[in-house]
Amino acid sequence: MRRAIPLACCAVALALAAPAFAAPAATPLQTQMAEKMLDFIGFKTQVQLSMENGTLPVSLLDTRPDWTPMFKAAIAEELDHDMPVIDSMIGQTLGKTFTDDELKVGLTIVSDPNLRAIYTAAQNGAPVPDVQIAKTTEAALATPAGQSFASKLQTINDALAPQLVDVTATLVPGALRRFGDKADAAEIARRAAAGYAAAK
Repeated sequence: MRRAIPLACCAVALALAAPAFAAPAATPLQTQMAEKMLDFIGFKTQVQLSMENGTLPVSLLDTRPDWTPMFKAAIAEELDHDMPVIDSMIGQTLGKTFTDDELKVGLTIVSDPNLRAIYTAAQNGAPVPDVQIAKTTEAALATPAGQSFASKLQTINDALAPQLVDVTATLVPGALRRFGDKADAAEIARRAAAGYAAAK
């Protein structure tokens, strides 16, 4: 019985330190693929534009035009700050969708700047640029793993969609905090210039 108490304490400590059924962390390969893929699809630009639209009241922005650039800057800063977290989130999802062989070949494919230019034009409804993908990209796409990667990539949005809530929840608190700090400093200066009393 004397040994039961220390063993029980150890069990409780281990349970608190490592929650049951914790998802495995993204591997370096999965995280690297996430970083490359998010850059390939212009993720940061898409998120910034979506967060800028409709988040702050238009009537307030009419009287505080300086808040718009502040808000954009706050979102950009928080995106840069949180990208390692987002890369690991997306990396976990990619690990459930692609094999390691597919991810290795995929790194070559999504690293091709000309292929990215073609993809971007297609997404924006613009004319396809007159560029050629690299020979290494062609070779990668011709392999079984490359063909499988390209096939799965067609439906990757379905796999990533559930992550959008977590990504947004990661970004919003920090972005609002950064914006609040910027706006608050501007308002303090504005009130001081108007001769108002300082806030408590």
